[in-house]
Amino acid sequence: MPGDFAETAFSCNQKFMSYTRYILAMVPGLGLAFIMSQFLRSIPAVIAPDLRAELDLTAGQLSNLPAALFLGSALMQLPAGVLLDHFGPRKTVAAFLLLTALGIFGFSLATTTKGLTFWLLVTGWGIAPVFMGTIVILSRWVRRDRLATMTALTVGVGGTGMLLSAAPFAAATEAIGWRNTLSGVAGFALLLVVVILLTVRDRPPESSSPKGPAESLGQVVRGLSVVFREPRLYAIGCMGGMTVGSFLTFRALWVGPYLNDVFGSDLIARGNIIFIISLAWLVSAVAIGPLDRVFNTRRLLVATGGVLMALWFGLLAMAEGDSLLYASAIMVALGLCSGLSSPIFAHARALFPDRYVGRLVTAINLFIWSGVFLVQVATGLFIDLFPADTLGRTPVEAYRWNFAILAALLITAVLFYLRVEDVPPSHDSEEP
Repeated sequence: MPGDFAETAFSCNQKFMSYTRYILAMVPGLGLAFIMSQFLRSIPAVIAPDLRAELDLTAGQLSNLPAALFLGSALMQLPAGVLLDHFGPRKTVAAFLLLTALGIFGFSLATTTKGLTFWLLVTGWGIAPVFMGTIVILSRWVRRDRLATMTALTVGVGGTGMLLSAAPFAAATEAIGWRNTLSGVAGFALLLVVVILLTVRDRPPESSSPKGPAESLGQVVRGLSVVFREPRLYAIGCMGGMTVGSFLTFRALWVGPYLNDVFGSDLIARGNIIFIISLAWLVSAVAIGPLDRVFNTRRLLVATGGVLMALWFGLLAMAEGDSLLYASAIMVALGLCSGLSSPIFAHARALFPDRYVGRLVTAINLFIWSGVFLVQVATGLFIDLFPADTLGRTPVEAYRWNFAILAALLITAVLFYLRVEDVPPSHDSEEP
């Protein structure tokens, strides 16, 4: 008996060391790809006023630029999910990064609104499977009750891209221009293709193939209907779309113009404030994920975060626009409770077996990026209803009403989401 115990302990230790070695080898490629995707989703907030001045854009036209990137990601989610389940994350992510490089380089050269919009759409296609591919890999390498924690750490790593898109990107833009900076990012994307092909492994060594017979590409496509027949998917997807959509719309699009139009902040000042907001979000993204095991609940954790987001948007809506410090404090508080992706994905993951994981997480991401796209376009059209002044600045009332609407939509999403039963981590602890 003692010999059996020692043999089992030795085997478990070998497995742990083997897993650690493989996971550490995958971190650079996947981590940097996710950092880059977050960077690209966040840069419009810093250069939005410059684009508006350079191309004489209205608020609606300005909102369409980053919205095109999110629309591209949304449109590519389901095809990416099929490809992730059939070909695996390694080949899928590497191939899509080629599209990313093409889109970034095209955007850096474009001189018309249509050109900028098109190349952002292509970039959105390219970055579509990066995060989802990472989640698929995590779901195969870690226990399901620890998925939210590992996803939170992944989001935290990717959040570095949001930080880089703030003050560092603003500084690079000041020094060499945003076009030259993005051309360099395109070259970096090509380098990542090689790194991912060399380092990423789709499954642990002892499970090099899925359990049971492999699905054909046709069966994988038909499996989408299984995912979309699950009614709880829509409530979870709505919650993900509204929480991520409202914060990213605010962070990636309107916070820059808001600071510029209401408080007269220049490029560097905007970059510094956006950096602090991004850092607050990064803290929340890392800290919130493990709380599902601390409190043994996912639904309550997500719902509480959604209500707090609505509260901060509501307070921002009531701000008169006469105190930059007060507004900044509210925006930082908003960032501190907005990192809800990890428990949302873990909640959804608990509803399906492993063979559907690629299609499931991309289905949730379809809701998320569709939510970001719709919120960005709708807020841009709404702000266009308020005439700008002679200097092209949008009045503070437009932003205040925008924030109030976002608060109301968040509360509505929370009420819809609460209809789904909780799946606590203690009830979801099977091996991947």
